[in-house]
Amino acid sequence: MSNLGSRYASALLSIALDEGKNVEYREYVKGIQKAIEDDNGIIRLLESNNIDKNEKKLIIDKVFTSCPYDGIKNLFKVIIDNNRARYIKDILKEFVSLSNAKDNISEGYIYSAQKLDEEQINAISIAIGKKINKKVYLLPKINEDLIGGFKVVINDYVFDTTIKNQIDELKNNLLGGR
Repeated sequence: MSNLGSRYASALLSIALDEGKNVEYREYVKGIQKAIEDDNGIIRLLESNNIDKNEKKLIIDKVFTSCPYDGIKNLFKVIIDNNRARYIKDILKEFVSLSNAKDNISEGYIYSAQKLDEEQINAISIAIGKKINKKVYLLPKINEDLIGGFKVVINDYVFDTTIKNQIDELKNNLLGGR
């Protein structure tokens, strides 16, 4: 993350904390991230040199009509004023990261060969949360190469209980003579 993106994210976090709405801002920003992931059109529009800044701000006002958080709307307007639209994804990602850190939350992915239900994901989240002393949220991802078990990746932590990993470890032990 660039220093520039961190400054924008830190400023938004400061606003969220001042308003006592860190959780609400984080959840709203996650919704924006999902919308951008599903359709990158808003980023392309905000990066366009063919649309003037005032028009872009009017578009932001329309897009965020129902947004209850002026800090988020104003963030987008400042980004427009400073021609930083290409950093929006990074800024939003950094904001969520800073917001999570403030609330002692870690987010990661749980990879499995088959779809896990919410109960399984929650149980694994709680168990890993106890190990790393944080509240953990896991996003499920299917990886059919895993055969069985699951693999959790949270920042630098990797918890791998997959059969594939167990086979690889056994193979290394046999070849290494340990």
